[in-house]
Parts: sequence; C-alpha cells; structure tokens
Amino acid sequence: MLPIRSYALRRMPTAAVLSIGDELVLGQVSERNGGWLSAELLKLGLMVSEHRTVADDRLAISSALRELASRAALIVVTGGLGPTDDDLSREALADALGTELEEDGRALQNLLDLYRRRGRPMPAMNRKQALRPKCAKCIDNPHGTAPGVAARLGESEVFLLPGPPNEMRPMFHDVVAPAVLVITARAGGLQLATASVHSCGLSESAAAELIRPLMERGGNPLVGTTASGAVVTARIRAMGAAATDGALERAVQEVQRAWAPYAFGRDGLTLPAAMGEVLRRERAMLAVAESCSGGGVGALITTVPGSSRWFAGGFITYSNELKRDLCGVPSAMLAEHGAVSEEVARALAQGAAERCNCRFGLSITGVAGPDGGSAEKPVGLVWIGLCDRVSSGAPPNTKARCFQLLGDRETVRERTARVGLQWVRLAALGMGDVPLLWERPTQGVRA
Repeated sequence: MLPIRSYALRRMPTAAVLSIGDELVLGQVSERNGGWLSAELLKLGLMVSEHRTVADDRLAISSALRELASRAALIVVTGGLGPTDDDLSREALADALGTELEEDGRALQNLLDLYRRRGRPMPAMNRKQALRPKCAKCIDNPHGTAPGVAARLGESEVFLLPGPPNEMRPMFHDVVAPAVLVITARAGGLQLATASVHSCGLSESAAAELIRPLMERGGNPLVGTTASGAVVTARIRAMGAAATDGALERAVQEVQRAWAPYAFGRDGLTLPAAMGEVLRRERAMLAVAESCSGGGVGALITTVPGSSRWFAGGFITYSNELKRDLCGVPSAMLAEHGAVSEEVARALAQGAAERCNCRFGLSITGVAGPDGGSAEKPVGLVWIGLCDRVSSGAPPNTKARCFQLLGDRETVRERTARVGLQWVRLAALGMGDVPLLWERPTQGVRA
C-alpha cells in the first residue's frame, strides 16, 4: 500500500457558493450551479469549502454573506437578481456592506439598449436591475437582463451572478475567474490537483476497506469515496508539493490496483465508454434485449460518441409476445418459467446476439416495482443474461446471473443497467465470472 507522506501545508484560501431562491429551498427546482462552480474554481486552484442555499429573504441572505465572508476569500452568489420584488440579492449585499443602493448609469443604459434591440420598451420594474450598492460595481451580462455585482466584504471578494446557467457561466469566466487568479497569486501560487477513480461491482464499504490507509484524514493526497447508483468513486485531492511531485498519480495507481478488476476508469471516463473501449479493442459488437430496464442500457451506451463502432442496437422486449417474436424465446419456456427467470434471460441474450450478428448479447428481465413482485420473485429481483459468441464455429457461451437490488423503480433500473455494462466489460477482458454487487446465489431461486 502506498505510504502516507506528510507535507507542510499553509492555510489555503477557500471559496463559498451561495444559491438564492425560494424554489431551491422548497425543492421545486434543483440547484444547478454549485457543482459547476466548484469544478471551475478547483481548476483555477481554489477549493470550495461550503455550499449554502437560502430563501428569497433579505435578512437571511445578508446574514449568510457576513458569515461566509468571515472565512472565505471568495463568495459566488447565484440568483436573486431579477426585476421582481422577491429578487433581493442586491439589497441584501448592501445591508451586509452597511451601505445603500444607487442606480448605475451604464447598467441602465445597457438595459435600455437591450430592450431597444428587442423592439419593445423596457418594463418599469426592470429598472431595479440597474441598482447596486454604492461601493460595488456592476458586471455586464451579455446573455440576459440582469447585470451582476462585484464588491468587497471585509477580506472577501463577493460576486452576485444570475441564476440561469447560460448567463452565469460566461460572466464567471469573464470576471470571476480573473479575480480567482489574483487571490491565488496573492497566496503565493497555490498548488492543488485532483483526480478520481471509478468502479462498479463493489459496495462502498468494501471499496473503502480496500484503500483504507489512503483515506486517513490529514493524509496528502487525501482520498475519499462517494457512491452514485452502482458506481463507487475514489476522489483524490493533493495540495502543495503533493500536487506536482507525482504523489497524486501514485495514489491513483494504488486505488486502481486495489480495486482491480472493478475499477473501470478515471476522471471523466464513464462506464459505457470504458466498456466500449474494451469492445473496440477486441473488435467485438454488442446487442441488447431489455425488458424491465426499458431501453436504459441502450440509452447509456449511446451517450458515448462513436458507440456505433461497437454497439449494433437491440430490442425492448417488454411483452412476452415480443420476447418470442423478436428474440426467439419459446412460448413454452415463458409459460413454464415466467419472463423473470434464468432460462428466459439466457434465451433473450442469445437471441439478441444472433439476430444482430454480434459477439455479445446482453439481456435484462426483472421486477422493477413498485408492484408486480411476489414471495418467489420480489421487487428488485433481476436476471441478467450474457451471450458470448466467441467464434462463429463454436456454440455460444450463454450465462445468466440473478441480482436482488434495493431501491425504488428508477434505482433498480439504473443499477441493473450499469451492472450489465460492467459484466460485458469484464467478459470482454476474460473475467466474466468475477462476482458483482447485489448478486444473489442462484441455488434456491425458483424460476
């Protein structure tokens, strides 16, 4: 196991993201900006230490600004810059600064020009968007009506940006990013680097146990794990000298070795793309036959550009009739064993491979829920079949595995699809018998 090295680290400046809106607090709209801002700031060498969401409440916003400014070198606020009475970010910033709002002549003229180009007069309420605290500056918004605002609150640089991503993102790059470079330069040129390693087929606890020494708090590089669906990711962060002396890459390699063969890629590589790389290298094509996943496997695969080089397509065989007509599953087999069975999963996989003339055929048939389950076949029971036509002259190698997945309907479908992709990847690597998460012993499972 990679030894933990100690590095002397000075206190690094951090950033905070503050999202504004009743709709965010109430869960009516998902917050879309925090993750993007964190990733962009990290690229510039500044780590976000806190995300906070508050309602359209003037006191709550100003209080959050004062508190965050006490510990963050940069605060990026999104939302609350519209023309209506519940858009209060400007007023709250003025309160936090202990000053009043005033109209910015240039911002007002930009608004008037924008509406003139649109061929209609500016509504009176939009004039509010030209206001800013007296000690602040307005930020041009080339894609909307709401100018941003830049100010200094104590030792913190504060930027108010609109909520819509198509407006916020270009303003971030134009104005906030240069300010971040100044902050990091003032701190002596921060060194910060990150990487991630993704796996599928291990539980988060099992994955963490395999790399436990790397996860000790205070280590540098520091490793942590997150789980999303069927994928467990090791997120690795190196600071100071560890960001540049090879320690980060050594940590990545150690995680990959510990998680082999479940580790399928790093950073932005997705499971479908990783599977596709193996299939392309093997010059193998894949076809699918999906029942309870309803096309989810094909949808994941076709997110990868160029997937037509290794994915032929397949069948959504939701009904027994289509299982029979499209993939050749015998009616007697369906009647005797039921659609959710080892026999049908095997027949579907072989039928898909043969009808699409592919080396691999992947099938999924199960009970996604929330109803339709029974004592013998409970909700979450899924059979995945895999046919490998290794050579045209040999009989196909067809297997089926049973999984008992937890979660609601969409969770079962999503996890099933990813486990299926990982099985194909492992089979193409010659490791198709490796056990996978949620797999259920087939002994005692009645068809």
